[in-house]
Amino acid sequence: MFFLLSKILSFLLIPFNWCIILIAVAIIFKSRRIKKLAYILATIVFLFFSNTYIFQKVLKAWEYPAESLQTEQYITKPIVVLGGLSNYEDSIHRIHFKEASDRLLQAILIHRMNAERPIIISGGSAEIYFEERPEADYLHEYLINIGIDSTKILFEKQSRNTYENALYTADLLDSMSIKKDISLITSAFHMKRAKACFEKQGFKVDAISTHIMSNHQALKPADYFLPSLSTLQLWPLLIKEWMGILIYKMKGFV
Repeated sequence: MFFLLSKILSFLLIPFNWCIILIAVAIIFKSRRIKKLAYILATIVFLFFSNTYIFQKVLKAWEYPAESLQTEQYITKPIVVLGGLSNYEDSIHRIHFKEASDRLLQAILIHRMNAERPIIISGGSAEIYFEERPEADYLHEYLINIGIDSTKILFEKQSRNTYENALYTADLLDSMSIKKDISLITSAFHMKRAKACFEKQGFKVDAISTHIMSNHQALKPADYFLPSLSTLQLWPLLIKEWMGILIYKMKGFV
């Protein structure tokens, strides 16, 4: 039930949807005062959440800082990679990688630095409308196909969210009598919640942020003033993350 409600709530955490709802209110209601207020609010929401400068300021303050990977070659602890970075198309037997696939790429690099470090893929299916293959399943195959030693790959494929990533990874390591001292890899915007979930399950976490979205180059003049649809589309990642942390705290997951 919690998983289903979290997916429904996601619809209400998208600024673009707020604009649509406000415009719908302006169209439906006959009151001029309500119409005017709804249009004004829709305009404010659009201009604020489509401003690249504002988004980058907030994002840079929120993302978990990334650090050099040079010292990782001297560390021996397992590498836990959180899913949500790919989809699998059964008809052509092929993986489609998303932007968050940086998580897997950095994990492979770290493993190449020290091949004794096991890679643990944590990720089942987050789909609620139809059955789909667990992500850990096909990523496990992918790692073997690119030459990673199969004995150095572990996976759990039950998890559907971050809380379950931590819960089932803990079960996996406990069942194998492996110490819960890990390098955790996920997107920088997601690391604070992920790290808290794993620590709640008794892990000692070395956080490795990937998929950095904050801009490392100077903003262009247009970024300060002109609305950006691509920026508007990025806000739900942060808003869902903030709401996720709030809900997880209420549920006792972090």
